Amino acid sequence: MLTVEQLTSATPEQLLAGYAAVLRELRSREIVRTNNAPAGDYAEWLAQRALGGVLAPNSVKSYDLTLDEGTRVQVKARVVGDPITSSQRQMSPFRSWDFDLGALVQLSATNYTVVCATLVPADEIRSRATYRAHVNGHIAFMTEDLLGAPGAQDVTRPFHSAASDREGPASVR
Repeated sequence: MLTVEQLTSATPEQLLAGYAAVLRELRSREIVRTNNAPAGDYAEWLAQRALGGVLAPNSVKSYDLTLDEGTRVQVKARVVGDPITSSQRQMSPFRSWDFDLGALVQLSATNYTVVCATLVPADEIRSRATYRAHVNGHIAFMTEDLLGAPGAQDVTRPFHSAASDREGPASVR
């Protein structure tokens, strides 16, 4: 691990090389599947470990995970500060509704620990989402209203366990 002193004295090129090395290692451990910022891939990996099931190929656009009983889960992740600002609650657009549950995950901007993870029925998300033509999708926010919607299930604890356990999935369902 690099020390704070090493990080603060590194050049931008050195920092980005370190970031690329971290992404390579995360890919080799199958924690992330793309070269994008790791929050989304990490949340999908956590969801699979916490809930079980099978991750969908990256080419599948409507959902990220299929649980053992066939339930399709769309995972949405946000990196949030403390306190969480309203803009940090906005999820990336929903462009289809061909999923059963949303796994809404908030990760700490400080260290990527799971702040909150909640399973929410797709109908509850859709009823609170607003269509925005400029993104060709529906926008929803991880508000207390949505996270406490009928049928919502707090899965923060199993997500914490998934983050700290190097073994296989431990289903909460």
